[in-house]
Amino acid sequence: MVAHPEAPGAPRTRTYFYHRLALADRNHRWWMPLVEGTLLIAVYLLLSIVFVVVLAFALPDAVAADLLDADQLDPAVFFLMFGSVALLLPSALVARLTLGPRPLGLIFSVTGRIRWRWLLTCFGVAAVVYAVVNLGGIGLDLLGGGTPTPVRPVPGFWWLLASVLLVVPLQCAAEEVVFRGYLAQMVGRWLKHPAWAILLPVPLFMLGHAYDIWGQLSVGIMAVAMGLVTWRTGGLEAGIALHAVNNMSISLLAMAGLVDMNETSGAPADLIPELLLNAAYVALVFWLVRRRPAVAVTRTVVLPPPPAPPMLPAAVQRPAAIAADRSGLAAYVVDPATQAYMVLPPQYGPYSVRDGQGRYVGLLDTRPAVEPAPTYTEPHDGHH
Repeated sequence: MVAHPEAPGAPRTRTYFYHRLALADRNHRWWMPLVEGTLLIAVYLLLSIVFVVVLAFALPDAVAADLLDADQLDPAVFFLMFGSVALLLPSALVARLTLGPRPLGLIFSVTGRIRWRWLLTCFGVAAVVYAVVNLGGIGLDLLGGGTPTPVRPVPGFWWLLASVLLVVPLQCAAEEVVFRGYLAQMVGRWLKHPAWAILLPVPLFMLGHAYDIWGQLSVGIMAVAMGLVTWRTGGLEAGIALHAVNNMSISLLAMAGLVDMNETSGAPADLIPELLLNAAYVALVFWLVRRRPAVAVTRTVVLPPPPAPPMLPAAVQRPAAIAADRSGLAAYVVDPATQAYMVLPPQYGPYSVRDGQGRYVGLLDTRPAVEPAPTYTEPHDGHH
């Protein structure tokens, strides 16, 4: 949150970064994200049950066999796994729509909506970074004596491609709305510094991926990168783009037989390309934001005016006699209990004045100025 000095009479404003956007809603309360999270989980469980039941009726034999085998490159398993995660998106939106903050679009960006042009720009940047780093890695492998892996499309390639294009982006958007949106803004209600909103959701995001320690660290690196670009760009678009390009790239490579999508173990060397990918993307996004002032990174809201002092009834307005006093010596005060004026007789005083804490301020002398008494001189004729 950033406070700006205001000119006298100007509306009071506050400026918030993305993780503090919940405070832009005048009706927010500190406990609201806890109820919102409970509602999110409840809606998600309900949608998941309906989703699995519908899919089981549509593909009973395939779903039962594929779930036991758990081959992620089977079209039914792929759709079930990524589609079930995508259900987090409507669940989060229903929870936010029910409880606030308002407007609903604050979950996406400081502008209160998805900035589609910026999303596509970030998607292009992420795609270029992934292409350069991956092609560079392949080139280094070939120069080191490696042999190229032949392209072998897996069975059900076209069904998988449809899921990659339609379901995977929704799955990535859903995870960003929950981990870089809901959780970051929940932390931002209570803790001001953006580091808390960026780092605290990372362990939860890592636990959602069944990898070994090296795979978990790779996920953690990416989570930090997505948190950084979310804070710096004022919205989820840059994180969604990076997440979508990463998941779509892995899926497409696996569909072509170039990587094993079911592999859950890694190696320390896997962290190097992960660091390069995410560092390059974060640097480019930060550079683009500086070059594009139209990309809003904060939201400024007008605060409600302070409550006006209670209006005194006409019967207890300042007495006319005191109002008409031109000497500047008469005094009047308001009784805080009755809000009625109490007149301090000007012929008495001085009065000791103290502030609200009882500290001595000075003397208030309401006594009229003493006019010099007239002198009387007997008439004389000038003779002594």
